[in-house]
Amino acid sequence: MIPYDKGCGGLWILMHVAGCAWPSGILPGIISASIGVALGQAKSIDDVLINKKEFFDHPYPFQLFAFIVGFVMVFRTNHAYQRYWEALDAVQRMGAKWFDGACMAIAFDAPGDASLPYLATRHHPVERSKSLAGPTHDMFYNEVSHLFSLMHALALQHLRSDKNLANLEASQEQTFGSQRQFRMSQLGAAPKTSSSSVSSMVRGGASSGLNQGGVTSILHGYSKKNIEDGHSDRRLRILGCLSNEELTLLCQDSKGNEVSTLVRIAMVRSWIMRRLIARQKFEPQGDLGKTSPPIVSRLYQVISDGYLGFSQAAKVTDVPFPFPYHNLIRILLWMYALLLPFLINSKIIHVYLRFAVNFLAVFAYFALCEVGDNLEDPFLPYDPNELPLQAIQHTFNARLLSLGMAPRDCSGDWTDPLTPKPVRRGTKPDP
Repeated sequence: MIPYDKGCGGLWILMHVAGCAWPSGILPGIISASIGVALGQAKSIDDVLINKKEFFDHPYPFQLFAFIVGFVMVFRTNHAYQRYWEALDAVQRMGAKWFDGACMAIAFDAPGDASLPYLATRHHPVERSKSLAGPTHDMFYNEVSHLFSLMHALALQHLRSDKNLANLEASQEQTFGSQRQFRMSQLGAAPKTSSSSVSSMVRGGASSGLNQGGVTSILHGYSKKNIEDGHSDRRLRILGCLSNEELTLLCQDSKGNEVSTLVRIAMVRSWIMRRLIARQKFEPQGDLGKTSPPIVSRLYQVISDGYLGFSQAAKVTDVPFPFPYHNLIRILLWMYALLLPFLINSKIIHVYLRFAVNFLAVFAYFALCEVGDNLEDPFLPYDPNELPLQAIQHTFNARLLSLGMAPRDCSGDWTDPLTPKPVRRGTKPDP
């Protein structure tokens, strides 16, 4: 996804080539305009085209055909944008629900009492009997954060048709058994979203210029190798790391067959459910078992709602835009490009003007078609206009890490951000 500035009369947009759709209209426009020039060089053919009684008396029949082609493409582009927006909405809903599930699991498990309403157990540890079973709350927090981050990353991998687990990046070496809670410092740097970094995502050229963001991405963007290279360049970070057993289960089954991306997500979802139920039933070290069952049931419901959001996003990946519609559009476009030179030559006499008008008309239709091509695949990294899945994963991890940050309590002094003096709760600051 390309951030851009609309100021300066749009001059910056004109100079930014990466992610543009217009380069795809250059070659068809030149082909069509060259046919028109070739027809004009044949004197006998040109005389017939110019003669209204022998060829074109009125361009209405061709205008009707051109209108049909334009309507078909605009209709398709509108649906492609709907797919793009629906995909983003579903991914955001998926992340929001899974974050709610993680928040509930950690909040329900945090040990505390009425005197510690914010449950910052690192500062005010609650006295527990040493005979209580299960890991500490900090260790449980690490496990829950790791599993939710892993499930979210695997979901994004499925959406972008990425099967390679090597494209998952760990935030640290150890996950389970760590006595120290995950810290925000393990989040890592945010993925670059500036226009220059987006341009460098496309392979096959310099970091800027026509070859990098324009012609190269158009000619080679749909290739399998280019998409796989895009996956490796956009690794998704997870909190913690994949243990050897997790990696084995996610890679292949007992017969050595590769596990599909959908099965991986369902598998990690079951791990989360099993872990929460085990914590609730058999580990009194946390307070999850003390929470009322009807309230805990909401935890499992929001996880299910998140999976429903993932299913809505997955249909955009699993079901491509209908092939017959694509096929018909390409047939109509090339019919338009091959027939237009005859109409242009019958109405315009000047050779250079013929070329310019013919080129611009065909160029506009093919460029508009490319816009639909880019929008209808919002997850595949063959052009810079795909959804920023790296940034979405980074934001999800940041929200998970924020669950481990809480004030010690809600009493005491607080500082007004507008004044440097500490202000006592219940009093007004001095003017």
